[in-house]
Amino acid sequence: MGTLRKYLINGAIISSVLSGVSAFRQSRRSETDWRTYLTWIAWGLTLVVAIGTVRMESLDPAAATHAAGPKLKDPRKKPKKSKQ
Repeated sequence: MGTLRKYLINGAIISSVLSGVSAFRQSRRSETDWRTYLTWIAWGLTLVVAIGTVRMESLDPAAATHAAGPKLKDPRKKPKKSKQ
């Protein structure tokens, strides 16, 4: 996959950008106070986490599948017979 494309089509990045648009609209409508600053800090942290996640998945694809949870046994495989 292309270098920039993996960032543009990732759901976490898209969600973060859309929340940034929402934060921008909110900050334009209201006066600036401590909540506005917290909104921008939260948005920045969300964007950093999303970018870091995409980068981690691109560097080590096995780590991305491991983060999803434990790998379960395939139920279609027959169990090995033990010699007794």
